Amino acid sequence: MKLIKITKQGNQHFLLDDGRIGAIYPKTGYVRVSHSIKERRPEYRQAAIERNLKAIQEGKTGNLAMYQINPTRKVKKLQPVNQDLYYRNRWLSYPETYHKFSHKCFFEYETTERLLYPITKNSNNYLQLMKILTKFNYKNCQP
Repeated sequence: MKLIKITKQGNQHFLLDDGRIGAIYPKTGYVRVSHSIKERRPEYRQAAIERNLKAIQEGKTGNLAMYQINPTRKVKKLQPVNQDLYYRNRWLSYPETYHKFSHKCFFEYETTERLLYPITKNSNNYLQLMKILTKFNYKNCQP
């Protein structure tokens, strides 16, 4: 893993062992890597590496397709119900009357979110960001 460039915003771009590009974004706390190029033929692989390096040197990293590698966790969230709810009294059989539910209702759902490690005045999470990227490089990017 080799440091290629540090941008004005403090973003750091690395060349991983298999030719991919890895990036650390300290302000937001994200760690991202480019898509794998292992399965390509050697001439296409070298062209992809050169294209990635050229994009970084020109400052056009928005054109690189990168995905997040931050760890995820499951979170339960409450969402308000946006429609009117009605209920019927069981003891009133005739005439059937429906009453509008007057209380605020919520439903619970489970989702995943990324663990972010932004660097702020109070916390320095740079080591955690580097740990995520080096672990990914060791596990997935061996040539």
